[in-house]
Amino acid sequence: MIDVSFFGEIKKIKLTELSVLCGFRIVGEGDFLISGVSVLKEASKNELSFLGNGKYIPDLKETSAGAVIITEKNLSDLPKGVVGLVYPNVMVGYAKVLDILYSQEIHEAYISDNAYIHESAKIGSNCCIGAYTVIGEDVEIGNNVTVGSSCVIERNCKVGSGGKIRNNVMISHSIIGNNVLINSGAVIGESGFGIIPTGKEMVYIRQLGRVIIGDRVRIGANTTIDRGSIDDTVIGDDTIIDNLVQIAHNVTIGKRSILVAQVGIAGSTKIGDDVVLAGQVGVSGHIEIGNGAIAAAKSGIASSVESGKIVGGIPAVDVNTWKRQAVFLKNAVTRKKKGNT
Repeated sequence: MIDVSFFGEIKKIKLTELSVLCGFRIVGEGDFLISGVSVLKEASKNELSFLGNGKYIPDLKETSAGAVIITEKNLSDLPKGVVGLVYPNVMVGYAKVLDILYSQEIHEAYISDNAYIHESAKIGSNCCIGAYTVIGEDVEIGNNVTVGSSCVIERNCKVGSGGKIRNNVMISHSIIGNNVLINSGAVIGESGFGIIPTGKEMVYIRQLGRVIIGDRVRIGANTTIDRGSIDDTVIGDDTIIDNLVQIAHNVTIGKRSILVAQVGIAGSTKIGDDVVLAGQVGVSGHIEIGNGAIAAAKSGIASSVESGKIVGGIPAVDVNTWKRQAVFLKNAVTRKKKGNT
């Protein structure tokens, strides 16, 4: 159930009108004023639902929803009387629906009396800055930016227009593009590891690079992105970074890549466009991961990965090899157990 106290009242709109706005092909008869969006099991006759995963086909066959966003191949599983809203990618269609039915969060221009903004800082129009936030010397913030409470943006940083920085975010040595979302607790621009043990002492190498973040990047809660040592740490446009991700100094990541929770990337690694690193993937330093490569969850990538390659395991190997290794190990252990009985 979508809680209206957090997300507001649904827009009053008829199913046929919404279908036109979203580009759905309607299969079946019926029109109604949409009262909500819900999962297949819980949806009522005036609510929408969606089939985002084939695992939920049993729920689809029993649903009481008024209409379901669905692909062509699953139309035969719709119960009688339920309207199909056909779209090639169900989750994209679902995203379009939510954007229409539930209004975007709107803020009024507001700067808390408890915020500290250095007199040399430049703040754009229609910005919102929360309590106990500190904006340093010569910081530049574009128009229509929200900065939450207890954030720190240190001197000379730049934040483009349309961004949203949530609470307790720390930013230094960084240039950030337009329409970037940074979730709570993220730390961007701190020094990288840069430690050389000599046997007698730990020598620290000063980190003199920056973090450069492109447009429309999303950065998850409690993620850390270190500044470069000399070269910059760079995150390309439209890249999505989940919660609790560590990106070390001098790492470069291309456009539209996805880093799922608890990914860790060591220094000076280059990651291409459209790369997917699933949860808890670890990446060694000074290697390259080509465009479109995919790493399965918990993989340990110790050497460079070619473009388009799918890898898995520790150390990561071609996904088919990894599967054969897993089967071989399982069979070996099973044979050993049988031999001991």
